[in-house]
Amino acid sequence: MTIILDNLEPEMLKQLQNQATSHGRTLTEEIKVILINEVQKSKTDTHYNAWGKPVTKESIQNTINEMRELRKSIAIDKSDIREMREDGRRF
Repeated sequence: MTIILDNLEPEMLKQLQNQATSHGRTLTEEIKVILINEVQKSKTDTHYNAWGKPVTKESIQNTINEMRELRKSIAIDKSDIREMREDGRRF
């Protein structure tokens, strides 16, 4: 497969060429290594929540479901609000 990169800034191209030379690679090889490293890095980039547990799509969905269930159990019914007003309670 061939990939063509157009409109690279001359300074960026010069930096890539210098980096490739310092690593003993051609410009094409250097760009390939950079792309492979970035793809691998994004695969292993794990985000953690405040409790140190990894955040995944599944954990996010589980949290949303738990919040929905919690909302059902702590919701204040309109009749309860009316009673509280009549009793003069604030909430």
